[in-house]
Amino acid sequence: MGIGILIGIIVAAGLLGGTANYHMEQTNGAGFRKSVLLGLTAAATVPLFLKTVSSNLMGECLAGDVISHFVFFGFCTIAAIFSSKFLQSLGDKLLQEMKEVKQKQEELTETTDVLVSQNSDPVAGQNPASIPSEGSEFESFNTKSSTSATLSLSEEQKILGVLGAGKFDFRTAEGIAQDSQLEPAVVQLKLQELESAGKVKKTRRTRDNSWIWSLK
Repeated sequence: MGIGILIGIIVAAGLLGGTANYHMEQTNGAGFRKSVLLGLTAAATVPLFLKTVSSNLMGECLAGDVISHFVFFGFCTIAAIFSSKFLQSLGDKLLQEMKEVKQKQEELTETTDVLVSQNSDPVAGQNPASIPSEGSEFESFNTKSSTSATLSLSEEQKILGVLGAGKFDFRTAEGIAQDSQLEPAVVQLKLQELESAGKVKKTRRTRDNSWIWSLK
């Protein structure tokens, strides 16, 4: 019932504002049908405008507040009277907000990629000798004690252990294979099984377009 009342207010305000706009713009040769159509269009976009400015006027109307209904009617009427300017202003506002959202998404993607790059294996094919040895992700791979400890673990446990206890939060399949002493093909197969089980997830690293893995 509340929605029906709001729709009725929009139509009535659009017709009234469109008619007023016609009489105001007669000197510019504006047609009656055009003025009414623009008035109805402007009135119909008022809920969208209220949403963009985080107004609770619609909610108050739906809650049955009589005063809010009059305020909403007045707002729609004003929008209909100045329909051309209102629609142009609303369009510009929405386009600007879309640009800002897109820019924020690009900045977030760029920041995320930097964090992923800093917390993932070196680029595939990079010479391990060029990587600092202190605290290296391959340090455990070179120690006999780590080797003997991993022999008693299952393939899944080895992979999860590398992902959970390594220096990097994100690992390539090649890096996991080296640290776990498993065949790369086995690691790839197990990673897919673990992903299906919801235990790990993969992310595309943009700097070399390779897949990197992390615990979920």
